Amino acid sequence: MSDENRKPAATIRDVARVAQVSMTTVSHALSAKRPVSPETAERIQAAIEHLGYVPSSAARSLHAGKSLMLGLVVPDVSDPFFGRLAASVERAADEADYGVVLGSSSGASTREARYFNLLRSRSIDGLIYVAGAPRYDDRLSRLARRHPIVLADEWVEGLDGIPLAAADHEQGGRLAAEHLAALGHRDVAVITGPRGLRSADERVAGFRSVFPDARVVDGDFTEEVAYHRTAKLLGRGGAPTAIFASNDLSAFGVLDAARDHGLVVPRDLSVVGFDDVPLAQRVSPPLTTVRQPIDEIGRLATATLFEVIAGRDPGELERCPVELVVRESTAPSARTD
Repeated sequence: MSDENRKPAATIRDVARVAQVSMTTVSHALSAKRPVSPETAERIQAAIEHLGYVPSSAARSLHAGKSLMLGLVVPDVSDPFFGRLAASVERAADEADYGVVLGSSSGASTREARYFNLLRSRSIDGLIYVAGAPRYDDRLSRLARRHPIVLADEWVEGLDGIPLAAADHEQGGRLAAEHLAALGHRDVAVITGPRGLRSADERVAGFRSVFPDARVVDGDFTEEVAYHRTAKLLGRGGAPTAIFASNDLSAFGVLDAARDHGLVVPRDLSVVGFDDVPLAQRVSPPLTTVRQPIDEIGRLATATLFEVIAGRDPGELERCPVELVVRESTAPSARTD
C-alpha cells in the first residue's frame, strides 16, 4: 500500500469514541490499574479490535500513571487567534493519545482557579497557559514549582524560568514599520494592545525602532476599542497616513472607522494588522498583516509540555519567526509634505 493510501494509525481517542467512553476509562482498561466494568471492558476491546489499535511502548511508558489529559487556558477561545491555537494544541496532543481540557479565563481569576485545581489534583498532567492580562499571579508561580506548566504566546511576570512558546513580536512590529516606510509613509500611528502585556509592548517597540516618533494610541486588542480610538484619531486635524494595529481584530476596527469617516483604504489610509487570522484575507480590502506561526506555536508548546511532564528540562525556547503578508490594505502614501 502506498503512503498516500495508508490510513493513519488509530489513537486512544479513536478507541474512546467508538467505545463511547472517556479516554481515561480506556487508559484504565489498558493498564488494569483501576477496575472497569466487564461490559465497558468488552466494548473497549471490541473497539480496539475494530480499529486495529496498538499502543506503542513509548506511549505506554508516557501514559503510566497519567490522566491522559492536558489543560489549556486562553483569554478568550472565541478570538480567532486563540481558537486556532487551541486546535493546534489538540492535534499535537491527539498524536500522543492525549485529550485537552480547554477553558477561557476571560481575565477572571476564579475561572483560572478551576484549571489550576485540575492540575493540583492531577486530573490533568500539565497545563499550557496563555496570559490575557499583565499581572503577576502568585498562584501560578507556586503551582509551577511543583507541576508541569508551559506558557504560550505571552510571558508572565514571575515565571521567567517557565518555558515560553511564542512568536518574535518585536520582529513583527519592525516588519510592519519597514513596509510602511518603504511605501513613503512618515506620519504614522500605532494602536497598542493592553499596556504592560509583553507581546503588545514588544510589537510597539519593534514598530518604533523604525518610527520613533510614531503616535501611540492605547488599545486592548478588541475591535470595538480600536474603532473608537481610530475615530478619535481621524477626527482631529493632521490624521496619519498609516496605522499599525497590534492585532487583526483591532485592524478590523480601524477599517470600519476609516470607512465611517469617508476614507478609502488604502488610498487615504494604509492599515497593517498582526496575527493573520482567517478573516484577514476576506475583509474589504484584504488586510496586510504580520503572520504569526500559530500552528507552530501550538505544536511547540505541546511538545515542550510533554518534555516537562517526562521530567526533562527543555531549556529556553527560541522565538518563532513571523512574516509580513502584503495584501490590499496598504499603498504608497499620497501625502507629499
